Amino acid sequence: MKIVIIGNGKVGSNLSSLLVKEGHDITVIDNDAETLRKAQDTQDVMCIEGNGANAEVQLEADVNKAGMLIAATPHDETNMLCCLIAKRLGAGRTISRVRDPEYFSQIDLIREDLGLSMVINPERMTADEIFRVLVFSAAAKVEVFAKGRVELVEHKLTENSSFCNMSLAEIYQRTKIKFLICAVERGSDIFIPGGDFVLQAGDRINVSTSHKDVEKLFRSTGMMKDKIKTVMIVGGGRIGFYLARQLSALGMRVKIIDNNYERCTELAQELDKVTVIYGDGTDQDLLLEEGIKDADSFVALTGIDEVNIITALYAKNNTNAKVVAKVNRESYVNLTSQLGLDSVISPKYLTTSNILSYVRSLENAADSNIESLYKIVGDRVEAIQFSIRKPIPDLVGIRLRDLKLKKNTLICAIIRKRNVIIPGGDDSIEIGDSVVLVSKDYKFSDIKDILE
Repeated sequence: MKIVIIGNGKVGSNLSSLLVKEGHDITVIDNDAETLRKAQDTQDVMCIEGNGANAEVQLEADVNKAGMLIAATPHDETNMLCCLIAKRLGAGRTISRVRDPEYFSQIDLIREDLGLSMVINPERMTADEIFRVLVFSAAAKVEVFAKGRVELVEHKLTENSSFCNMSLAEIYQRTKIKFLICAVERGSDIFIPGGDFVLQAGDRINVSTSHKDVEKLFRSTGMMKDKIKTVMIVGGGRIGFYLARQLSALGMRVKIIDNNYERCTELAQELDKVTVIYGDGTDQDLLLEEGIKDADSFVALTGIDEVNIITALYAKNNTNAKVVAKVNRESYVNLTSQLGLDSVISPKYLTTSNILSYVRSLENAADSNIESLYKIVGDRVEAIQFSIRKPIPDLVGIRLRDLKLKKNTLICAIIRKRNVIIPGGDDSIEIGDSVVLVSKDYKFSDIKDILE
């Protein structure tokens, strides 16, 4: 597919890199000649310098022949205007990044008029991700499928975990709850494990189970932590705003620390149930004075990765709080796991995963469709939800034990009507089902591709 991307910042650059690897014809538009030069040097993309909201510039990029335009500049108004112009010029579909809470809350009123196929709010998605992690305190990450009926939970095993030194077959036999351990990260290695795989302390496991069983499973195995009641947030940007609003609505006591006085005033006016502190969130004395030792959770959400990592490490090493850090730079994401930070959230990766899911869904055959796609285990494994629309030879109606799946591919959940099936060998996929699978080595856009 020919795709035009306007804006070559963090999100735009990451998107172009991923979509080129997926085999798409990418053209990037940006005003900054230096960022375009870097893109040309590192990626197989066509670059055009200019204002993406200018119709002549878009026509130079052949937007009228493009299957999709993605507007990812830092400015919401520019993004929406770019999409409106592209649609009028003949672009197939348009995706706009809209970050401002006021714009985002009203976008449904003008979405059709602007011709928007999809609207992305990275800050809202990041806040939702952190919210799930804080609500389920034992998890390092939580991905949801089938409108919340299936959850994929990442958890790091400690020395005293009951799963350590046991094979998956033994664990499944001893546990009466239906679940699957569908991916394991051990050091730099990633495994899609079989029944004979033995878990070790320090492993990061990804567990697939129904929403109703996930807490039951973690409680029964002693891995459940106390529920979080108090949260300290450093950074009062849009993510902090969205997150504080969600947590306070749930009855949690939330405190935000930010070093911008005007922003603190805005937050205090908009979040009446949240305590807002004007100060430097990197000041350890201030953190102690504001009660970091008593907080159940600490969330670092400043705009600087290094600051988030340092403050999160301080909280990790000096408190019993559950610590979450926002980190965008890929090299830092890998570093944080080595430093012992369990929950690291990247708005850039969340955004690109959502857009990639949408792009892949357009490539599907008529008999299956991608409903969700997540990058898990350090962005090295894909978890995909397919819906089954028509009969598929060699797949539908056949017992899973008889399917010839590609290596490092595992079917981890089947959603049939309102029921969640954590499948065994005797289960089968039927028309109308939604199927969640994980894969290490492949980028599937059609469920038929999982077969050898």
